[in-house]
Amino acid sequence: MSEAQLAAHIGMLCQNEKLRLLHSHRTTQQEPMDELELFLKWSLKNLNMLGMVPYAKATWSIEGVTSVLMYRKDQYQIQMFIVPENTIIPEHTHPNVDSYEVYVGGNIKFSHSGKYVLAKEVEGENPNTKTALGRGSVIRVKPNDKHGGVFGPGGGVFLSVQHWLNKVEPHCVAADYTGTVMGEDHYSKVICGKPELKATLTENDVIN
Repeated sequence: MSEAQLAAHIGMLCQNEKLRLLHSHRTTQQEPMDELELFLKWSLKNLNMLGMVPYAKATWSIEGVTSVLMYRKDQYQIQMFIVPENTIIPEHTHPNVDSYEVYVGGNIKFSHSGKYVLAKEVEGENPNTKTALGRGSVIRVKPNDKHGGVFGPGGGVFLSVQHWLNKVEPHCVAADYTGTVMGEDHYSKVICGKPELKATLTENDVIN
């Protein structure tokens, strides 16, 4: 399926539905939905818990963080990131990726453009189901948007719904990276971008 065919398919699926985005970094609320937003809506509605995990190269690990490739088709893919507690992901960009980061659960402080976002939305749990209150909250991260995260006790889980740009073949988004990396292992695995090493990471590296 070509990128144009995929966009048409997603558009048909979403034609009669209103996209509900709890938090997105649109320029204006009147800005029309683009292909990535349609893809986000389609994926959240239609992909089941098993996802579409491939046989080969299903997981990727770096600095204790594990990603699971949930879906990949042409220039679109979805990764689930499972991040252990006390992890700092410094502020960075992905030069060849336009994405939405989707909160699934756990103790996460997301940063975007030098400040924390979704702080209230992703805090606490449903007293009946014990699931995270803010699950499904999203953040739009465009190629030049600096972002990062701090993961507290118990760690956290999020999805990255991606559109790969500039004819770059999709791979792990953590390997398309400009900014301070998480450590030497991360530095060695960056394929595209300009990684930088720092001896010690603190929360200040997340909201520079």
